[in-house]
Amino acid sequence: MHPPLLMALLDEAAGLVLTAAPGTGSTALREAFLTRPSVRELPGGADDVRVARAAGVDVKHGTVGELVACGLLPADHGLRVVSTTRNPFDFYVAEHERTRTRWVHELRDPESWVHTTPGAVDGIVAAVTLDFPAWLARAVGDPRGTRRINRGHVEEADVVLRMEHLEDDVRALLGLELAVPPTNVTERERAYWRAYDVEGRRLVQEAHAEDLARFGYVF
Repeated sequence: MHPPLLMALLDEAAGLVLTAAPGTGSTALREAFLTRPSVRELPGGADDVRVARAAGVDVKHGTVGELVACGLLPADHGLRVVSTTRNPFDFYVAEHERTRTRWVHELRDPESWVHTTPGAVDGIVAAVTLDFPAWLARAVGDPRGTRRINRGHVEEADVVLRMEHLEDDVRALLGLELAVPPTNVTERERAYWRAYDVEGRRLVQEAHAEDLARFGYVF
């Protein structure tokens, strides 16, 4: 099993380029935008994919900056850069569960992306062998160092859509009416707060203070 290609999308009619930020509803948003006739994928074909991979760009989740750097998008593209984010408290619970229940099966496939992505195997082993509080401490590290959910995607974006309010944000921030049904949802407990102890909540609160303040997220 391999994760689907979640390439960036170029919507010429709306004047935007949409990047797929991992773990933030990008699959659902991508499928919704692909219903628009003015949308095309970027990289846009086998040759583009080879160029991106040769430059070390993740064709599933590459940033606009990376696509520009490898020549697949002009630096003066003049498009609004759009990406997505998610409540950090929910993000970590989902990431722990997804890694230990879905990506763990990739270990059996010698050609899987997990064997070519630096740190992927160690990350899977950690998720399988550690309970959530211990795994979270490993994932967050020193809370005094500011962290962002998908920093590269968010910091380059002109517009950031919240996973929890995709349709509302698409309407309010992009001026588009677009149905965004849930896609690729991991089976898990939705009440993410049940997974946290006091120390874990404090870790995320401190490390992701900027995300929480900018996007109005709370525990």
